[in-house]
Amino acid sequence: MSNSPDILNNPNNPLYNLEENEIYSLKEAKELIELEKFSFVLFTLWDCVIVNLQRRIEFFGIKNLENILIESDQYNSQSSKLKERWLKINEYNLIDYAKKLGIINHVTHDLITTLFWMKSEFNENNESKISKDELYSLIFLLEKNLFEKEFKIDKRDNQELKDRRKNEITGRRRDDKIESDNNISSTHQKLLIQSGVKLFEKNLNPNDKDDKLLSTYI
Repeated sequence: MSNSPDILNNPNNPLYNLEENEIYSLKEAKELIELEKFSFVLFTLWDCVIVNLQRRIEFFGIKNLENILIESDQYNSQSSKLKERWLKINEYNLIDYAKKLGIINHVTHDLITTLFWMKSEFNENNESKISKDELYSLIFLLEKNLFEKEFKIDKRDNQELKDRRKNEITGRRRDDKIESDNNISSTHQKLLIQSGVKLFEKNLNPNDKDDKLLSTYI
C-alpha cells in the first residue's frame, strides 16, 4: 500500500468532523512518516483517536457513560476543558466504554486496541519493526471504521435533552478550541522524552502550527 490515506492528506475534510487538536495530530503524523520516524507516528495517532472517542462519547451522552464507569474512573463534568474532563479516566478503559455504549463496533474496538499495544511496546532501538505500508494500512482502517463514521446519539433521549446536549457540546467545543490554541501539543513532550533529543530553538512560538512541526526536535 503505497498511497497515503486521504485523512493524512486532508484532515480538514468536513467528512471526518475533526477538531483542531485532532487535525494537528494527523498533520504531525504525516510529517513523522516523511521523516521515517514510523514508531513515533503511533503516539500522534493514539492522541487523535482518544480525543475522537472522548468527543463521540460526550455527544452520545455522558449520563450513559456514568452508568458503566468502573469505580477508579471519574468523569469531571464541571470542567469546560476536554482534557480536564477526561483526566481521571483510563485511556485503555475508554475503548471498552465506547464499545459498550455502541459508539464503535468490535472491529473498530480491535483496531484501536491493536494501536494501543503497538504504542505500548514502542522501543526506540526497534524503529524498523513497523513500516510505512503497515502504518498506512492501520490509518486507512481507522479512517474507514472510525473517522468516517457519523457521531451517534442516544435515540432514547427526548427532544428536550437532545437540544440541551447540543447547546452543551457547542459551548464545550468553543472552550476546547481555546484550550487547544493556547497549548503546545502534548505529543511533542512525549516524543521528546522518548527520543532523548533537545529543542534547537528554545523560544519556539507554540501557536505557529503551520510551520514544519517537527523541525525543532528531529
